[in-house]
Amino acid sequence: MKMSDSRNDFLNGLASHQIKYNLGAGVPPMDLYPDFNPGLLFGIEALAKRDQSINYHATPGFTRETASKVLAVNENIFFNPENIVITNGVQEAIALAISCFKNKTLACIEPSYPGFEDAATTFACQVLKLSEENWLEEVEKLPEDSLFYLSADFSNPTGYSLTPEERNKLCEIAKRNKFYVFDDATYRPFYIDIKPQSLLSLNKDYVIHAVSFSKILAPGLRTAFVYLPEKLKTAFVGNKSNLSLNNSGITQKIVHNWLDENNFQLAAHLDLAKERLRRNRKIINEHGISFDGGFFCRMTLSKKADFNFCTTLLDKEQIAVVPMQLFTENPKFENQLRLCIANVEDDALDLVLNQIKNFTTDSYHEH
Repeated sequence: MKMSDSRNDFLNGLASHQIKYNLGAGVPPMDLYPDFNPGLLFGIEALAKRDQSINYHATPGFTRETASKVLAVNENIFFNPENIVITNGVQEAIALAISCFKNKTLACIEPSYPGFEDAATTFACQVLKLSEENWLEEVEKLPEDSLFYLSADFSNPTGYSLTPEERNKLCEIAKRNKFYVFDDATYRPFYIDIKPQSLLSLNKDYVIHAVSFSKILAPGLRTAFVYLPEKLKTAFVGNKSNLSLNNSGITQKIVHNWLDENNFQLAAHLDLAKERLRRNRKIINEHGISFDGGFFCRMTLSKKADFNFCTTLLDKEQIAVVPMQLFTENPKFENQLRLCIANVEDDALDLVLNQIKNFTTDSYHEH
């Protein structure tokens, strides 16, 4: 396959193609998850009774009590269901949040998840990019009512998680300066060590907390739980009613029934996946790469790791990786790759990392 003009098309292409060693797409390791039958979870009786799951329902969703229970069970946070909205994945939640701040300052740490910047572009908004090294100092300068996007846990694309000190400091600054933090918690269930406090537990008034079921259950469900500060609820719901009306009642019911069967635990079924991540961490660390959980890490090469390098590597070796160039135009990252290690076993991972290090496009250029 070839690099697409659209980075989302390219990433989706990696996810949908059969590739021998796919370290490019952030696809969940569903072969390690328990059997999941959405048809059985939905239940034929719902169709027979024509219940709310197949009819119109309120824009925020009818599983908000479920979402509230999920937060209580997994984070020990008790959250008002009235301030929860069910969205079509976290990507819609990001777009809706931006729609509430489109005349305000939007910011993220560079490099960042492309869905945030692309959504901002859709709304004709500019994004202020903060440096990795000094982002906490730079976030101090954000004006009141700004929106700051990040993943506090295992960010995409770098895999970085905030330290406890950074979490406390960020929440203190947000409260003092009265700006909002969108915490994309998509990868939070994939801790393989002790899970630190969530940003939401530190600051309910200025943190948007978004929980996705794409990585822990099935990407095709397109369902997320979004926990909102009271002041944002009206604008957020109003914009959603115009954008998508509501999240599918069918997928809401499937997610609710799955959660009910699993005692509302988000990560209890992920033991095998986490064991793979622990084995892979050992290999990754031996190659001098930092990794503590989630799906992603970054690899720095002694040569330029651009689209040409990745295209040639895919073509010649059937190894899919993503250049950090996909997430930023800053030349300081031109030697870095984003690796997704969730779907590769440790013995294959060691082999692939050595191949990447030794791979050169020189012979390819000669033809």
